[in-house]
Amino acid sequence: MAARSLLILAMASLLVEESLEITFSSKLIHRFSDEVKALRVSENESLRMSNLWPAKKSVEYYQKLVSSDLQRQKMKLGPRYNFLFPSEGSTTTSFGNDFGWLHYTWIDIGTPHTSFLVALDAGSDLLWVPCDCMQCAPLSASYYSSLDRDLSEYSPSHSSTSKHLYCSHRLCESGPNCKSVKQPCPYSVDYYTENTSSSGLLVEDILHLASDGDDALNTSVQAAVVIGCGMKQSGGYLDGVAPDGLMGLGLSEISVPSFLAKAGLIRNSFSMCFDEDDSGRIFFGDQGPTTQQSTPFLTLDGNYTTYIVGVDACCVGSSCLKQTSYQALVDTGSSFTFLPDEVYERVTEEFDRQVNATISSFEGYPWKYCYKSSPNYSPKVPSVKLIFPLNNSFVIHNPVFMIYGIQVKVKMMVRGCLLLLPMRRQLTHYQQTSSRALLEDMQFHLLLLEELHLTRQLPQPNYSNPIFI
Repeated sequence: MAARSLLILAMASLLVEESLEITFSSKLIHRFSDEVKALRVSENESLRMSNLWPAKKSVEYYQKLVSSDLQRQKMKLGPRYNFLFPSEGSTTTSFGNDFGWLHYTWIDIGTPHTSFLVALDAGSDLLWVPCDCMQCAPLSASYYSSLDRDLSEYSPSHSSTSKHLYCSHRLCESGPNCKSVKQPCPYSVDYYTENTSSSGLLVEDILHLASDGDDALNTSVQAAVVIGCGMKQSGGYLDGVAPDGLMGLGLSEISVPSFLAKAGLIRNSFSMCFDEDDSGRIFFGDQGPTTQQSTPFLTLDGNYTTYIVGVDACCVGSSCLKQTSYQALVDTGSSFTFLPDEVYERVTEEFDRQVNATISSFEGYPWKYCYKSSPNYSPKVPSVKLIFPLNNSFVIHNPVFMIYGIQVKVKMMVRGCLLLLPMRRQLTHYQQTSSRALLEDMQFHLLLLEELHLTRQLPQPNYSNPIFI
């Protein structure tokens, strides 16, 4: 009996080995092929006498193929547009100190639409605008030297397409604290700048966009997004920073790029590009050229909550420094690049060693590594290179910014200062340790005039309808 069992096991083993060598294949058949026609006619004799089965290469044949293609497009299998931009144009601008050195663009919200000059912030998620104000910044153009028109205040009751988000909505983070699920959803966002916040109610309304059409005219696109009806602002938002609202461009479901991507309107990405004069543009869905280098985002506490990248090393000129790796937050709301203290010391010491000039810093100002310059003399400035994973790199060819018009003993001095600062404190709102730092995109556009493309991954939608080839 034992021998018979052993024989059976041996035969079973042989069968398993043979089965592992089996190759499965599939034949791809066109929907209007003779094989499919024979099958369909046998199932439905009425097809034989009808025009439902067109002759090959006939007008009806090609018409049915086009109709099928159009039907597939309606299934939203891919982005509907290459990219989108605000209906007032893709242009972004900076108003300098008047508006906190942030980058702004005009957007249209609601029906009929109202225009808002919103700050662009990759470090937060919510789009909010001043709304039914209890405590908002001044909106009159006379209050700001850079504006030629008044800013706006939003009111959901004046837009026929607006509707409140209630506490039962899945995007209402305050839902558990609401007295009733039928109560309008409140929001409150605290920002990194001290005592700066926005609070109010969440509403849904239309954001007006334009697409890159094939013809000379752009196509209008209306996208439903969640908007913060900002009734009460505090801190910097009352002192000239984002007086007309802020558009968060972060990874959360509530951000504008996330809404556009999940609606199938764009690829899950956006780009921002700036020129030396701080003018620029923003495109939703733009992933940039295929030849560009890239680096993956990192998780924070196991989740993709914001744009964090890893820097493996920093190089000054041809010298790559040891122990200069760190994690960095890409944030369009910051103006300079902050490094962890120990990395800052290594990079700046090597930078100063390679510069053929004497330090001439400003007393009482944070920039330690500044050097005198004049029309007749400019110090030799080494490049700074950031090394990312997979040996991708980003070269900052001229890592200084110029400060003009400083009067010293009647003479006007010009000084170039290194665009790096030490990070003396932790970023508590992201629960970051001292080994993490802010890496802000102003360095990208001020020094290299390159584009910043942020590509995010979303789960692919499931389709219940069959797909025919």
